[in-house]
Amino acid sequence: MKFSYNWLKELAKFKESPKNLAELLTMHAFEVESVAKAGNDFCLDIAVQKSNRAADCAGHIGVAQEIIAIKNLKVKIQNAKSQIKIKNGDKKLLTVTIENKDDCRRYIGVVMNGVVVKESPQWLRERLETCGMQSINNLVDAANYVMLETGQPLHIFDYDALEGRRIAVRRARKNEFLKTLDNQKLELSPDALVIADAKNPIALAGIKGGFDSGVSKKTKTIVLEAANFDPALIRSASRLFNLKTDASFRFEHNLDPNLAEVASMRLVELVRQVAGGEVIGMTDIYPQKILPQKIFLSRAYAENLIGCELPARRIEDLLKRLGFIVTQKKKDGWIAEVPTIRRDVSSTEDIIEEIARLYGYKHIAMRAPETLLFPAEPNDELLWEDKVRDFFKGAGFSEAYTYIFTGEKEIRDFEDAASGYVELENPTSPETRYLVKHSIFKYARALAENLRHTDEARLFAVTKDFEWRMNKIEERKELIAAFGKKGKSASDIFLELKGVAENLLSALGVSDFWFDDAPNSRFQIQDSRFYHPYRRAEIKIGDDAIGIIGEIHPAIAQTIKLKSRAVFLHIDFGKLWHKAESEHEYRPISKYPAAVRDIALLVPRGEKIEKIQNVIETSGGDLLQDVDLFDYFEEFDKEKEKMSVAFHLRFQSNERTLLEKEVDVLMKKITEAVKEKQWAVRE
Repeated sequence: MKFSYNWLKELAKFKESPKNLAELLTMHAFEVESVAKAGNDFCLDIAVQKSNRAADCAGHIGVAQEIIAIKNLKVKIQNAKSQIKIKNGDKKLLTVTIENKDDCRRYIGVVMNGVVVKESPQWLRERLETCGMQSINNLVDAANYVMLETGQPLHIFDYDALEGRRIAVRRARKNEFLKTLDNQKLELSPDALVIADAKNPIALAGIKGGFDSGVSKKTKTIVLEAANFDPALIRSASRLFNLKTDASFRFEHNLDPNLAEVASMRLVELVRQVAGGEVIGMTDIYPQKILPQKIFLSRAYAENLIGCELPARRIEDLLKRLGFIVTQKKKDGWIAEVPTIRRDVSSTEDIIEEIARLYGYKHIAMRAPETLLFPAEPNDELLWEDKVRDFFKGAGFSEAYTYIFTGEKEIRDFEDAASGYVELENPTSPETRYLVKHSIFKYARALAENLRHTDEARLFAVTKDFEWRMNKIEERKELIAAFGKKGKSASDIFLELKGVAENLLSALGVSDFWFDDAPNSRFQIQDSRFYHPYRRAEIKIGDDAIGIIGEIHPAIAQTIKLKSRAVFLHIDFGKLWHKAESEHEYRPISKYPAAVRDIALLVPRGEKIEKIQNVIETSGGDLLQDVDLFDYFEEFDKEKEKMSVAFHLRFQSNERTLLEKEVDVLMKKITEAVKEKQWAVRE
């Protein structure tokens, strides 16, 4: 919000320069975002709304009073009420009705006669321009000026344009329209609060005035409106009609109904000054008067919360400077009366925060907490989750995040059925109707999108799936990894991701894992053709299936416009970390060197790598520490199809250095076992 430096200085009588004033306010009250020269003045852009103080500091008087309190200046700002007294005039001049007192907590209408509409004086125009407002005429400018001064929005109607000399504060009716001052035609709804005369709406309450009731050069008699509206209604109407105004901003922050009287008196005074005229009538409807709150403040609690000792007189002085009234002193504290304008103060803690702020945080010495601090209970699941994340990042994968919501279109795209999906009661759109049952669908789309911009993409996530089971929502944590690649080299991506899965399980200390066919696994997503029927394998630890690795089905890939080969790893994370924790295997690093030999085999096409590795490991004995596939290709001859596979074999002992002849004996055993399977050893 924009404030005039000269205006604030007139009110508070301080001596600080604009820059020093900005620093003072920033340290004690509000952040001053900028200070800019504006003619013979300076414009301070103060973030009042961020401090929850718009109810009392959306005007220059509020900010000036804050400066007076901070600097403890002996200045008192006089309200216009003390200078001008208005008694209820002829009620027949204006009839005001409020349909619902919760919609409008106060309405003041002052009728003035004999005004002259003309250009505003220069000082008024300059003040408005400094605060970012455009001058219109002396009456409208006067209303805007008082709003900038007090924080209370005001409006002026042409009295002669009011049908039936009536004002009704009510909800809009169906098929009602309003032409606003800026020539917009609004189709109103019952959710909107309007100001109406005997026939039609003449203003959108708290937001925008109507064109037909606005002042013009012919206007002689006016109605000055000062009201207080329900902030929730103003906020919803402002969003409904996409109208954000200075008035709506202030009303949205729950203004004090008592402020309406102060502002109306000030506006009467200013209109007399710039446009002439006399008050001939006034109506003030105030259904339920707002009274100051009384809150008990414990001195011991205040000092404990602030973190330092403060003399009783100092606390009382700070309260008085803030405008609070100490109505009753007690042995252990005070009863403080909170001004009605301070809508942000409603508890003891709020008052203590105000005392600390005004006292100055820089004066509160740092002190170590006087309590025992205990570390949080370790969460094993999160620890394993961090280990998995670290592994995939090290393997070149990027962590991805997707929405946990889905819709019927996405479910159909993946040929899934909506049964078992958790449906939201109030979805924001059809695309967010359900919680995801298979989050792998989301990462398939994410992979397809990434591969539109690059030749290779690797994504992973530890995410959640939701499903209705046994009349309750089952929540599962899943590990998803997606790998896609374009070009000829993409033919080996299944084996590449399989190697990543093996390295992951080994890194987590799991040794009893293997890969198996999985015709009936839940990981194949029974209601969907997500995986390729012949390019998939189930991951097992012992006899327990924990996940699946497979290539996406070509039909699904075509539907989501995935134009390259893609493989997905899907693991039940709950099972994974429990298995890793129970089976974690630690092996000391041998101090003796390893002997590495290679073996290349020619086997029938389609033979499982897992089966070949099992034969090698069984015949190699305990000294065979690792079998690593490093080469694979298929070849075709006239008689039958063959494939060539090659492995690194690592032999090592924890007790001694192996002799070459010992390794030769083990290699001979492996070769004999391989030949028994009718597999050829390539020389």
